[in-house]
Amino acid sequence: MFIKKSILMIVFSFSFVLCQEQLAVVTKTIGSSEVINDKGSVKKIKRGQILYIGDRIITKKGSFISLIYIDDKSVLKIKENSDLTLNGQKNSNSISKHIDFVNGAIRVKISKRKSNNFIIASSVSVASVKGTDFWFLTNSQSGQDFIYGIEGLVQLQNKKSGLSVDIGEGITGLSTRDGNIQSIKTDPKSIPKDLEKEELNSETLKIEFIDSSGKRKTLVIKYK
Repeated sequence: MFIKKSILMIVFSFSFVLCQEQLAVVTKTIGSSEVINDKGSVKKIKRGQILYIGDRIITKKGSFISLIYIDDKSVLKIKENSDLTLNGQKNSNSISKHIDFVNGAIRVKISKRKSNNFIIASSVSVASVKGTDFWFLTNSQSGQDFIYGIEGLVQLQNKKSGLSVDIGEGITGLSTRDGNIQSIKTDPKSIPKDLEKEELNSETLKIEFIDSSGKRKTLVIKYK
């Protein structure tokens, strides 16, 4: 009887893993960061780790992580003291991405190969983007959001006023809790430091994952 129960438990656990929606892969970690799944389980984030729809990421002081989406290789870089949840809708061969951003600083480099929707929402603003590169900073205490355009365009909309501005290369967008929104020329000194640029040697990371049709695939990532 004990053996039968054990087998049933193993089968159930394996089925549960297969049902989870795989979303992204961690390619770099510095310091200590945690991921909390939709069941409340907490784990330390490691390089090569698979992330799933609904995972909440919290980076501690002095930490940094970089991840890559498995459908189109869009990149998300998360700096210290950040808190966000990875959400999205998985279709036949793509993912409509949505990030619930509570606090911190992130850099987003969206692949231009596909036109998937990519939305980042804080308590103050919503950023809607396709094929671009930018920094998004949100401060939950001050109620201020900043977007620094690196390449392409991102639409920044204030939730309270409904007003929006397009942020391009060399432009900074500011959105505040009271409904104000504006864009100004970027001061280069204000742009956050990208820790991955300090890496000089290229590395290759191979990750096995299961796509939306249930097929096992290998993702080969070359990065610095």
